[in-house]
Amino acid sequence: MNKYIFILIVLLSASTLPAREPAWIFNNGPDAKFIAIGQGQLHLEGGLTKLTPTGSDLSLTIPMQADDAFSADQRPFFAVRYKYDTSLTQAGLFFTTDTLTALSDKSYSAFSVVGDKTWRNAIVDMRQFDHKNWRGTITSFRFDPTNPSDTLSSYQLSRLGFFPSAAEATGFLEAAVDSHDYSEPTTFIAPLERVLVPGGSLSEGFDRADFMLQSTAIDHPSETTVVYFKSKTGKNDNRLIPVSQTNSRGFTHLIAKLPGEYRLVNTDVRLDDISNLPAKLQAAIRFVTARQLLDAGQVRTFRPNAPLADADWKRASAALAEYGIDLTSQAKPSTRAEAAVVLTAAIQNALGTAIDSPYTNEYLTRDRIRIGAWVSPEPQAVGEDFIKTYRSGGFDWIIAHGALGSPENREMLLRECDKYGVELILGDGAYTNPAIATAQYFEHPCFAGTYVTDEPGSDQYDSLAEICNQYYRETDGKIPYINLLPMYANAAQLKYGASAAAIEYYDADPALFKKYCDSFCEKFDAPYICTDIYPLNWTNGRRTTYADYCESINVIATSAREHSKDFWCCIQTFAWVPSKRTPTESEFRWQSYCMLSFGCKGLLCWTYAGYTPEFPSLITIDGKRTNAWYDAAIVFKEMHNISDAFVQYKNTGALAHNCTDSTPYLKFSNPLASFPTIENIDCDDPLLIGCFEKKDGSGTAFTIVNMSELEEVKTTHVKLKLAGSKVVAWPRGERTPLTRDSDGYYQLTLEPGEGIFVEVE
Repeated sequence: MNKYIFILIVLLSASTLPAREPAWIFNNGPDAKFIAIGQGQLHLEGGLTKLTPTGSDLSLTIPMQADDAFSADQRPFFAVRYKYDTSLTQAGLFFTTDTLTALSDKSYSAFSVVGDKTWRNAIVDMRQFDHKNWRGTITSFRFDPTNPSDTLSSYQLSRLGFFPSAAEATGFLEAAVDSHDYSEPTTFIAPLERVLVPGGSLSEGFDRADFMLQSTAIDHPSETTVVYFKSKTGKNDNRLIPVSQTNSRGFTHLIAKLPGEYRLVNTDVRLDDISNLPAKLQAAIRFVTARQLLDAGQVRTFRPNAPLADADWKRASAALAEYGIDLTSQAKPSTRAEAAVVLTAAIQNALGTAIDSPYTNEYLTRDRIRIGAWVSPEPQAVGEDFIKTYRSGGFDWIIAHGALGSPENREMLLRECDKYGVELILGDGAYTNPAIATAQYFEHPCFAGTYVTDEPGSDQYDSLAEICNQYYRETDGKIPYINLLPMYANAAQLKYGASAAAIEYYDADPALFKKYCDSFCEKFDAPYICTDIYPLNWTNGRRTTYADYCESINVIATSAREHSKDFWCCIQTFAWVPSKRTPTESEFRWQSYCMLSFGCKGLLCWTYAGYTPEFPSLITIDGKRTNAWYDAAIVFKEMHNISDAFVQYKNTGALAHNCTDSTPYLKFSNPLASFPTIENIDCDDPLLIGCFEKKDGSGTAFTIVNMSELEEVKTTHVKLKLAGSKVVAWPRGERTPLTRDSDGYYQLTLEPGEGIFVEVE
């Protein structure tokens, strides 16, 4: 994936008169909410703006509409006020114009910065750079606080903009207000704890430490872990805080009413008469008993079916009312067990910790053909029905990157993915300290792992493997997600990463991509390997196919098979440049079955949402479904239909039928010489055949794909003689038993781009 594709670009023709001044105030100003972040997280606390990188390419963009464009000649000075904690010394600006319509190195403008934890001003004359492209109309920009970035750095940005003169730029920067605004709602987040400050705001004179827990070192945290409070004056010693919850990873949520010391305690709640109840009900009873909301009536008993006494309900209601939880509209539960459920839900809703999902984590992470997408939509595309729409398109796995995975959207994202059964990879930067960073949302069934980086070079493998293997170990098998370069990356990129395109070829080894893949499999513990391959092109107005398509799949799939890894791949989803094409239904199907033929069990779309009006993907920049969404949805639902049958088999390789010089995309190295299940093929057209053995040894299977060039729109008829007494095919995802004709052949018809999965016993 080209890194410039990820940037928010609104390339619209514009007048030279901006709708507003091209200057943005973040600290104690109105514009922080417009910031879009790449490979980083945005934090807004007490009116101040802070950025923390999650990768090596942190970037900041602000959407510019058509009438926001401005004349380069009239505003040549870029100004930014910043406070960095970093050892890196170079920042950079990219921009687009009415003639330079894509972000690229042609506009890269680097300047020096100082990361000494003090507020500094930088003013840059954009006319001084050798590229000489600061001319015409400026239509968008991207600011890299440092280039590159690293996860050890942090960045505060006060304001930035473009100005007619250095004097005006200086005046703008000197007007900055960079102190905390304590009237703003504030949430403190620290390792393994979250404290909601009284009234939702912090007043001058209170220190963060006033509301922090004394210790989070609790062995075996559970629903019986409670919080006790001690005031600064020593009064109210050992006062229990009923509105608190510690999850199984040790992350504690509580509502703090007063400054003082808050400490965790594991209580001893042993109740003999609830062991036969459902697990969720047992947990609720222990939860409220530990918080002394409903006492056990007798020693080690709760009496769950006993009627709820009026006095007990009033006492529990009064205890929660002190923390703003109103139960007056709630009908009094009939039994003590029902009351435990109501009280638990009330506390968890107040804390924002309630998890309501019809799916378990075991279901969401089951072996299957995953259908997913890299998703970093613009804010206007994200509504409450975003995940519902996503799931209705056949998707059950999502890589939430950029603003979608930010803390501001995380609660909605986790709730909706839980609700609709979507496995979630978050761009949360949690790989830096996985046990702590994921603890808050670890128990959500949908949470599957963390995005780490895209398209690294092999020189980065050792440092990335250390990070990823620690993450995989400390999160009990959550996925640290990395997407690798494709085979058509040049050798310099395979060594140094995607940004190294200008470095000359350093290694003439034709097996370099295989070495790149093998090295990943050997160094990384996670059970997958993933790349992206985009084969659908336009050439002189005709549809053409990437010549090494099957070979590029074959190489990485072979590495996955040899190292017992699952193979995943991002397929082509949209046209982001004129030379690429947005797939039709038959082309989505063709890519999917080509991938399945080499054992692929993860089909991802890059990318689900469009970044510019000119190049929509499955949904447009403002969230509307395109024709491609409906085409992909048909195919992906077909993939779901065959998934349970498909994963019963393991791929043993593939073979090509009637591969000639006119079908270079079908050629691949080391094809299987034969597949005993297929005794004879009667077909004059090119075919790709993926070969499979049942994991329990009781049968075989194969995929068969029409590999005629898609431009030909050619239907293929295939006759097969098979070694087996029972044959079941899955045309268009429908289970269909097959019978032989009078000559002993099974007949299949493959429309353009079509593939079929066939089981044989």
